[in-house]
Amino acid sequence: MNLIIRADDVGYTDVCNIGAFETMENGVVTSADVMLDCPGTEDALRRLKELPWISVGWHTHFWGAPVLASEKVPSLYDPDRKGFRKDIRTAQDVVYEEILNECRAQLERCVRILGRAPDTGGPSDLDTPFGRALRQTEKEYGLKNNFMMRPALPGIPEEQWDGEKAIPAPFSVFRDLETDSLTEIEKYNPIRFYLEDQMGMLTMDVPDTATIIHAWHPGYLDYFVSCQGDYSPNARNFLRARVIDVHALCSPEIHNWVRDHKIRLINVRDFLYGTNEYQNHLRSIGSDLYLAEM
Repeated sequence: MNLIIRADDVGYTDVCNIGAFETMENGVVTSADVMLDCPGTEDALRRLKELPWISVGWHTHFWGAPVLASEKVPSLYDPDRKGFRKDIRTAQDVVYEEILNECRAQLERCVRILGRAPDTGGPSDLDTPFGRALRQTEKEYGLKNNFMMRPALPGIPEEQWDGEKAIPAPFSVFRDLETDSLTEIEKYNPIRFYLEDQMGMLTMDVPDTATIIHAWHPGYLDYFVSCQGDYSPNARNFLRARVIDVHALCSPEIHNWVRDHKIRLINVRDFLYGTNEYQNHLRSIGSDLYLAEM
């Protein structure tokens, strides 16, 4: 079975990036979804340029501030936040030309620093100026749409598997974070998620070539991450998860679980185009997670 392990919210801040890149350089993360509008964006893109075996996605939260000058995108900007307005994704009064130009500016920022556009885009199914602008820029820059954001249930009905689509982890992996209860959050444990096979990966009735995608949120905390970035209802609960994810994704327990169950780690480009970039990287560093081609 193939497994993509994705780090989300990369580029949040330089401090957050320290934890995220620890999981790419010394852990099992194979793919990075980067926010192109946040304080740590340029640091993340410079570092990713040195890690060509990590695939890159565009993480379209828009939690930061416009790349363009605020006076050029007034319908996107909240002067009190000194960044994007909180309802930018759903608002119908966002000016389409402004959000389109901002999306292009973010992707050009990526091209300038990383040397290329991201491999994948974000979920762009909203019928709003934001959603339409994402779809347009993904088309212009050749980004594959985010194929992970679709329902998935344990067992994976046969009609959901067509030999091309990946199977994301059920969103219940985050169940302990979607609550205000500190007692429930204490249950959050990515190591146990793998060791106890809570998703049922090892018994799932899918082809041996199936690709599973897991998204985690590794990173360290600073003031922006803790107080100014994420404004979703469960934002506070994800703070604890970030440092736990760094520890877990670099842990010998998860490393050994991947090795012992002969899970093939791949990146998103490997999945999309049949390349073998991530395994070639493992071979080059002499990792015991390398699996020779069958």
